[in-house]
Amino acid sequence: MARQHTLAIADHRQVTPRLRWLALHAADLARDVRPGHALLVWCNDPDDPYRLLRRPLFVAGALPELGQVALLYEPDEPGLAWLARRLPGDALNTIGLCGRALHIAPHQRNLLLIGAGAGLAALICVARIASAHTAVTLIALAGDQAGLPPSFLLPSAVEYETMVSADLNATLAEALQPSTGTSPLMWADAVIAALPREATPTLAQAIRSVRLRLPRGFAHILIELLPGCGFGACGVCAVDLRGGVRLPCVEGPWFDLRDGEGT
Repeated sequence: MARQHTLAIADHRQVTPRLRWLALHAADLARDVRPGHALLVWCNDPDDPYRLLRRPLFVAGALPELGQVALLYEPDEPGLAWLARRLPGDALNTIGLCGRALHIAPHQRNLLLIGAGAGLAALICVARIASAHTAVTLIALAGDQAGLPPSFLLPSAVEYETMVSADLNATLAEALQPSTGTSPLMWADAVIAALPREATPTLAQAIRSVRLRLPRGFAHILIELLPGCGFGACGVCAVDLRGGVRLPCVEGPWFDLRDGEGT
């Protein structure tokens, strides 16, 4: 169960003109981190009208040997801009670990990860953990080069590809159904995606086009968390999926693509 923690900043640096890497001293959490876990961070900016709403940030990596967990984020709103000004040694009020971990089946030996935006942090966590026993390819999409996580955040065993374009759906379609060469969907045993909701129909269509069907369990999507309580009480993050309303903060953030396509 998620609990409140006061965590000291171990390292905080800019890794691209837009993205920042934040490592926190959290020995207990570092041992328990799984892909999809998030921390809710209180960004205590007195000038922020939404300061009482904790910002959910997906864990991008766990460093048990150092007793640290790491977050990757873009300070694109007042609360996260306040966070970007914190220095090593400063303490942060957090709640975590929130969300359910992603389960990777033993037979899934070739993982295709594809994402854009804040969810890329969760995919980096998947890649860092899964690449120890599974072949992993990560395709990162962004509107510009500064939005792409740097390759040094990933293990050398991960095949890392990037694509830059202002048209996310067109870029996603080209990544999965390239005009030349073989689609990565042909060899993937599983697809794990972290994309804006409007891109999920494109993902589902590409899978059906290449593989002729979309079986349950083949593709999972991450639904980004909204600032809120993290315990499912406020209902801010509620989404309407096939089968009813779900709460990503406690029931997600991973859902079968069959349940989330087109919603």
